[in-house]
Amino acid sequence: MTSLFFFLFLLGVLKSTLSEQCACATSNVHVRSGPDTHHAVLTTLTINSCLPHKGSSGGWQHVDYHGRDGWISAKYVVVKACSSGGSNPVIHAGGCPRIISRSEWGARSPKSTHRFHGPAKYAFIHHGESGSCHTQTECSKIVRAYQNYHMDNRGWNDIGYSFLIGEDGNVYEGRGWTHVGSHTQHYNSVGFGFCMVGNFMNRVPNAAALAAVKSIIACGVQHGHLSTGYILKGHRDVGTTDCPGNSLYHLIRSWPHYS
Repeated sequence: MTSLFFFLFLLGVLKSTLSEQCACATSNVHVRSGPDTHHAVLTTLTINSCLPHKGSSGGWQHVDYHGRDGWISAKYVVVKACSSGGSNPVIHAGGCPRIISRSEWGARSPKSTHRFHGPAKYAFIHHGESGSCHTQTECSKIVRAYQNYHMDNRGWNDIGYSFLIGEDGNVYEGRGWTHVGSHTQHYNSVGFGFCMVGNFMNRVPNAAALAAVKSIIACGVQHGHLSTGYILKGHRDVGTTDCPGNSLYHLIRSWPHYS
């Protein structure tokens, strides 16, 4: 019995040690959904950013990308001890967050589209003034409701926002970087609209949502969609509305680029 206990203890220590290995980028590199270049890009991991390491296969490193299997070419990463503990110890700092595609959240096809000619000058923060969500299933349902309201009640061509951010920590693709939105009157062709899913009159979004919205904005700058000198505003700064809610508005006024 003592020997069995000791064996299990050692197994647990070994498992814990292995879980603390991270794959860290030596240059900006894509994280893909499979171990080959024909697989979809999940995100771009920036230099010195890390993800939990799960193993190796050929010339690819297997990583944990927010609970999803990701693969990075071994040429561009080094596997080493993580800088902090936990089951998901290192979050990529400068890369793009996980973006739930339109097909993943069940979007309707737009009635028409208009190409966005960037880089954009403005980033506008909104809130949906709705219930909150903390899982992909819940958030997808609310995002679909937003789209239905925008298309069926307001008569718009599509969901109005460029991106939507849930308290599950995911970013949901609206009109994206490449199409003009319907989020901020008079500014749609020169700015992107980032909508926090929920009502933030009396509270701020949770840490996961705040990290995600900052990450998607940084991603826009990194890939040339947003100007490096972009101006951050709340919806109420340019319209007669209480959006993005009193508490969230007070918070974003302390963020870089707010004007």
